Amino acid sequence: LDTTEKVQLVRQVIEATNNLYYYDLQRQLWQEYYNIGTKEDVWRRKITKSAAKQHRTCRSYGLPKHIVEERQKAITRQIQHGINELQKYAIQLQNDLQQWQPSVDLNILSTAINKLVMSAQRRLRQEFDYKTRMLVFNSNDHHLITKFYNLRPDEEQIYITKKIWQTIADLLKTKGQEEILRKRIYLRRLPNKFDRLIDQSLDYIEPMLMNDVLDKDRRASLSSRYSKTITQYKFELMTLNLDTIQAVIRGHQQLLDDLQSQLFTTCNSSLIQTIQDRAEAIKQQHEFHLKHQLDTFFDEAPTTSNE
Repeated sequence: LDTTEKVQLVRQVIEATNNLYYYDLQRQLWQEYYNIGTKEDVWRRKITKSAAKQHRTCRSYGLPKHIVEERQKAITRQIQHGINELQKYAIQLQNDLQQWQPSVDLNILSTAINKLVMSAQRRLRQEFDYKTRMLVFNSNDHHLITKFYNLRPDEEQIYITKKIWQTIADLLKTKGQEEILRKRIYLRRLPNKFDRLIDQSLDYIEPMLMNDVLDKDRRASLSSRYSKTITQYKFELMTLNLDTIQAVIRGHQQLLDDLQSQLFTTCNSSLIQTIQDRAEAIKQQHEFHLKHQLDTFFDEAPTTSNE
């Protein structure tokens, strides 16, 4: 690719290929959304924002069925447009290749473009796979909530059950924060806002370090001391944050133990089993979500040096 025209044409083919693959990922996600909605008959089960908050669930099927179908039709049009766009550039590329010197093998170039796009969209595909799995989790969660209410619990049983589910969700969320923070400390990677906030302390120090009365060696020594002190402070603060999180976890666990004791004195075996089934489902969904966070969370997190 030794001319601007050749590079521009290949870039157009790459962009068209990338767009088409992206549209197809959207098509797969919305089709899965539609399939689950139809299979589980979730279109009739309306969950309000208030109910979703009380039950610590997601309003994954808040969109009406006709909106989903409209979105599918729009994606179908995008895919067709993408196919036409790619075909146009592919034909142009095939014709131009016959005059290119040195010659370029079309099959090799096409394979390279596909591999490049697939590699670039790896994270995007992971995100789409994650969203698809979450649709399944959320659908099952709504089913378990409905199953509980079909057993006709009284007000006291509903109150205790909501508190148990809320406490489990809060406990798992806090444990997730603990695990992420532990990994941050281990990898010496800080939250962006946290990192920037502390680094602002250097804003008034740097002008002083540039003062002409300081020689080069003295300036370097002071700068190094400031850097090491700030780095140490960051991780001492994160360690204190970790201690706080662990105290919150113990509080949630104690509350959960107390609520579960009440559960066995107020609910029959059928209710208890249904409540426990959803508790287990909440844990499984949390583990899947946390794994996704840990797999993707640190890609852009800043690293703090020991120097």
